[in-house]
Amino acid sequence: MRSPEGPPPAEAVPPGRADEQVSAVHSTYTTVNQYLYGNVGRGGVTGIAGAVPVSKATGPMRHEEIALLLESYAKPDAFADALGALRDDHVVTLIGESGTGRRSGAVALLKQVMAGDGRVIVLSPDTTLDQLAERVFDAGNGYVVLDGVQDGSLNDAQTDFAWRRVRERVHVSRAHLVVTTRPRLEHRLPTAVSHVPWAAPATEEVLRLRLRLGGVAEETIAEAIKLIRVNCPVAKAAEVADGIRAGGAPEEVWNDYDTGTYDTVRRWFHAPGRTMREVLQVTTVAFAAGNGIRACEELFALLDGHVGRQFAQSGAGGKANAFSGPVASGAGQKDTDLTAKRDGGAESALYDSRRAMLDIELLTLRQVPMGAVVREVVEFATPSHRRWVFIVLCGLFGSEFWNGVQKWLSGVLNEPDAPCPPGTVAGDEFEVSLAAGLAMLATKDFEEVVTNYLVPWAQGHAGQRGQAMAVYVLWYMCQSDLGLDTTALDIARGWARSKSPELRGTAALAFSGWLGVRFPSDAVKWLWHLIANEAGQGTAAAALAKLFALVVYHDEDPSRVLNLLTYRLGKHAATSGRTPLKSLTYRVVVMILCIRDASGRPVALRHFVLHPERGGALLDLWAKAFCYRPLRGLSLKAFADHLGALPTLTGSTVDMGRALGRGLRERVTDSRERWALCTDLTRLTSGKQPQDAIRALLDELCK
Repeated sequence: MRSPEGPPPAEAVPPGRADEQVSAVHSTYTTVNQYLYGNVGRGGVTGIAGAVPVSKATGPMRHEEIALLLESYAKPDAFADALGALRDDHVVTLIGESGTGRRSGAVALLKQVMAGDGRVIVLSPDTTLDQLAERVFDAGNGYVVLDGVQDGSLNDAQTDFAWRRVRERVHVSRAHLVVTTRPRLEHRLPTAVSHVPWAAPATEEVLRLRLRLGGVAEETIAEAIKLIRVNCPVAKAAEVADGIRAGGAPEEVWNDYDTGTYDTVRRWFHAPGRTMREVLQVTTVAFAAGNGIRACEELFALLDGHVGRQFAQSGAGGKANAFSGPVASGAGQKDTDLTAKRDGGAESALYDSRRAMLDIELLTLRQVPMGAVVREVVEFATPSHRRWVFIVLCGLFGSEFWNGVQKWLSGVLNEPDAPCPPGTVAGDEFEVSLAAGLAMLATKDFEEVVTNYLVPWAQGHAGQRGQAMAVYVLWYMCQSDLGLDTTALDIARGWARSKSPELRGTAALAFSGWLGVRFPSDAVKWLWHLIANEAGQGTAAAALAKLFALVVYHDEDPSRVLNLLTYRLGKHAATSGRTPLKSLTYRVVVMILCIRDASGRPVALRHFVLHPERGGALLDLWAKAFCYRPLRGLSLKAFADHLGALPTLTGSTVDMGRALGRGLRERVTDSRERWALCTDLTRLTSGKQPQDAIRALLDELCK
């Protein structure tokens, strides 16, 4: 990916073009971020289409969040052992797979041993044993590290010693720490702290507890427990309990649950007479759910060319296939199974092709309003079927099938005449849907997704569109129901460490969006690592500005970004003259102060208006930028232009002007600097609106 140039020195910026120079730095990211937080028919920075915006995974947990997590918590068998270890050593590690409730268990354990109103604080998965051993733990607080602390560079003795240091540190601090981790390949576990095998609580216990808390009668609870399905996940049992608590009869609620289960999807695949054509149509929608019917038809035709005919030829040669019934490609099936599905004896092959897809009971058409018109898109009749389809496909087919799928998807992304071209609504829909599908596939076959899609795309083998796709997949992996957020962080972290400029660029993009929102501390840390090592190209700097804009748009706290810059500028305060790192730091500061969101609103000013109590860090940065000669003109021009947006941000423009002027006056203490600042801002704001707010700002600043 071509890296954009950073902003030029202030003296090189022609009058009236400061914002244009800054926005040029971000032009590379428009195509990458346009759909997920651009304005393609969705009104600005909206997040992943069809998904709940990602929440922050680290930092102090809110009391309401903890209460919701624990109000119907069912303790697994290992809870007592883990609780005893935590009370004795103040540290315990829970070993279990994703989906076994390790996070809920960690919080429940901490709340049981903590005294008073201590906080539960989630630390980054990137936290190392050495960092834990040096960390300041506040007395009375509980700390959680999710899916972390596996340092492969340490031998057994070093790992034991490091864990002993951590245990002593936490114990002396009178705090508590729970670390969750996945099962390890090593035969020997560290002995310095207890490692407790963790499994999900019994489905029956979860159902009984939630129903009793909901005041459901005991006879109804007994009936619901008798109806528990085999291999029912705990999360699904919780959903069934909620349905019964809402007044549903147990049998009806369980029957509704059955429509979205794995068994339903598996039975469809193994139904007598199931054809390869139908399988490939469902596979098409699994990767392209939410696309229009025409796009799905064209995508299916390409997939059939890569996979369907190949399987038909295998069948003709006497090779076994995945189904007990006959398997035929799209070319060979027209006069067989579809014959019984025609209405009125219609003979059109095109009609048959569309009707065949719509007749599949797993699929449905959904109407989507678009202004004054309504579009019809193809989706799964029950959304949970989509993930089960990937799981069944992985169990049925081997490399021959998946190689064909990989060639199909690569062709769609790379061929200029393929359906869903980039830059169109259909192209945007396909890209986001494909990312969601690959994230779901990764829950079953992680190696397939990483090896054949993520790494090649991130390395630029499919151009800028492929790099965008790799970023989208990581963002979708951050959805909490997939349990892959820490895995996505680990992948991006590895790319950030890489010597490949393409991988580093893709990592920067990944941290600029939902991965950065999910893990803000890690994003800021690794983006600065990339900024300091990219030789002034501006790629990671623009990504940090994008992250700042996204966090502000969703009214989250951007203090990690601002505090990083304040800290970096503080390190350069005593440095006279220009150094490369000092110049780079100021360039990043100005980039963030100048950035606008998708609707054109100045992001920094918007955050100051919404949260003036948090505005001290922004005022510090503005004051320092105004006094830094090489970029003074650029930052002043952008600030003056941004003041014009005040009426769109607040009804108290005069009060806000006074607050800005007063804050700048307190921070620009040198009388000559303040006089120069007053002179320049007076000139730059002459004739601009809102005049009353600008006059109030200048009156306060120039006192």
